[in-house]
Amino acid sequence: MTKNFIIKNMEGDNFTNAKGALLSHIETLFEEIEQESVMSHQEKFALLEDALNSATDVDELHVAFDQWYSEHAEDIGFDYQAHEIWWHALAEDVESYDIGCVEDDDEEEPEEEPEEEFEEDDIL
Repeated sequence: MTKNFIIKNMEGDNFTNAKGALLSHIETLFEEIEQESVMSHQEKFALLEDALNSATDVDELHVAFDQWYSEHAEDIGFDYQAHEIWWHALAEDVESYDIGCVEDDDEEEPEEEPEEEFEEDDIL
């Protein structure tokens, strides 16, 4: 009850100080959570790199990614399933290349035959 009495009687600077202290403390807690999250994500990323480095082809790469994802998905909390992440990553990779229409240099367009010019004498 003493705490409630003190809080109810806070005025002016005491209220402002208490509000600032509370906001500062919560901000510090959020920063600690963020730092822990960053460290955890860096560790998970390093584990992914290790898993992918052991792959020798795309199929093994896919299997390694799926396995890593199944082991860490709950901790990471992505809003996507493993197959969605896989295909989004590959789609972004394809888009990074110029995949527009490219003319094939081996195919030559047929030359247009020149139109024959007729003179009036040729028609008669």
